[in-house]
Amino acid sequence: MIMLSRLYLAFLLMGMSATVSAATETEQVLASLQGYEWQLDRERLAGLPVDSWRTLLDIAQDADQLDYVRARAAASLTAFPNEDVWRFFIQSTQASTAVVSRRRGVDGLCAAFHESRAAALEAALVPLLREADPHLRVQTAACLQRLDTETSREVLAVYRAAIAQDWEARAVSIDRRHAK
Repeated sequence: MIMLSRLYLAFLLMGMSATVSAATETEQVLASLQGYEWQLDRERLAGLPVDSWRTLLDIAQDADQLDYVRARAAASLTAFPNEDVWRFFIQSTQASTAVVSRRRGVDGLCAAFHESRAAALEAALVPLLREADPHLRVQTAACLQRLDTETSREVLAVYRAAIAQDWEARAVSIDRRHAK
């Protein structure tokens, strides 16, 4: 009986240790997202526990978190280009109804995957050039310009020809007054 009690106590303490460890990791990650003049610091992220990207992903998806904390967590995810992060940003660009989330998704996709998944990124972004939000179109165009593939150049040429507003044309490096 004493042996069973000791085993139970050992398992209980192990469970508490894992819970405390998880809480500590979340607190560490949340602390890395604080600060008035916060900037993405990859060195600071490298000092966090190995699976911190999972905690960042949880924070970025947690509607109970403040918007700026969620945005900083999403920006931090660009330092961890893996399949789960890819799906998170794809979902942000395609399934979200909030235009700001969609713009952040484009920025995150481009920052994390412009080198490693250029073809998939291009395929995901090209349809966004037809969106109603001109700021989303501009951010999408900037990412496609960064890819600089034959397909992206062709798609951007069509997009640029259809731009009706001068500010949007200037934002994608074309001044329509001189482009005729």
